[in-house]
Amino acid sequence: MRKWTLAVLMAILLVSIPVASANASSLPPTFVSVVLDGKKIWFPDAQAYIDANQRTLVPVRFVAESLGAKVGWEGKSRTVPISRDGQDISLAIGSATAIVNGKQIELDTQAVMTGGRTFVPLRFVSEVLGAEVKWEGKTATVLIQTKELSEADTDEWGRLIRKTNLPKNAADYPYILADLPNEMYELAYPYSEPTDRRVTAKLYSNVPEFTKANIDIWMGRLKAFGGLWLNVDYRSIDDAWAQAVFATKMQNSNAELKYIRKYVDWVKSNKIQVAGYLEPEPSLIYKDGFGSYHMRVKFRLKFISFDKQERLIYDEWFPQNARFEKNVWYEGYSDIKMTTNVGGDWGSTLKVSPTASLFNNQTISKVE
Repeated sequence: MRKWTLAVLMAILLVSIPVASANASSLPPTFVSVVLDGKKIWFPDAQAYIDANQRTLVPVRFVAESLGAKVGWEGKSRTVPISRDGQDISLAIGSATAIVNGKQIELDTQAVMTGGRTFVPLRFVSEVLGAEVKWEGKTATVLIQTKELSEADTDEWGRLIRKTNLPKNAADYPYILADLPNEMYELAYPYSEPTDRRVTAKLYSNVPEFTKANIDIWMGRLKAFGGLWLNVDYRSIDDAWAQAVFATKMQNSNAELKYIRKYVDWVKSNKIQVAGYLEPEPSLIYKDGFGSYHMRVKFRLKFISFDKQERLIYDEWFPQNARFEKNVWYEGYSDIKMTTNVGGDWGSTLKVSPTASLFNNQTISKVE
């Protein structure tokens, strides 16, 4: 894999990532997945994202430590010292210059601090930390590589496949990923009619719409939906958010847009702030017996602010007896329903279902 230049990366970003034109600053940023040497980095809180200037920013501590570096913090100077393979690196918040063994390296944008974490431009990973970088625009994924991976050992998305310690239902899937625990595979399937349900292995082998090109589209829509769905702020939410959520979903009319707008009003009056993300897994898709598909996701979310514990996210299955603590991270797995109203070659048309829920079929627990 060759190293991609900054110009190429930015050109792909501009072409591949949809950006809301109306009042875009009120919308959450596009969150980015990061895969390092075939394994997804599961960030504990701060997520990589694309900023308003279409530059990809990654949390430097988690990426650098995953590459074997030691990362510190000097509060007085607001500087991040990094040491790796005989290199001494210094990066100051608000600066677009990295110092590597006394030599200056100019970056395309400055390091920023968000939510108590330091974010650096993607160029920092390639030019300062020396890793090769590839960008997958349709799924908003950064592939970072420090070693060659065999195609036989990875799936089409560059993820490592494992052959040992398999889940009990391994035969239901085309392969098992190295960076996913068995509990994610063994989560019960959503309720369905047994005569017409299909597990992932059968979908991949028998349904022509199950191509990488189509699944990339589905994941892109689901990630865009999740980025909006799990990130709301009563201080900035507006109709642009409502329309952006509506655009990710399969609709026959504008009826649901009215309900989304009512939720926006509720967010404002209930002073709701929620932060979170979800990561769709392309090899974990299930067809129920009623014509819908369910893509399994890993999610993490935090309820920062609210007056009443009611409808904290736009979800008709939001538990009525919810007792979520404020400013505590929760995580789990869920099956998100996706549907289409197109017959024949429906592959590119699958969208998030109007009845999609984080809580209909899930596991969730407080992060300790």
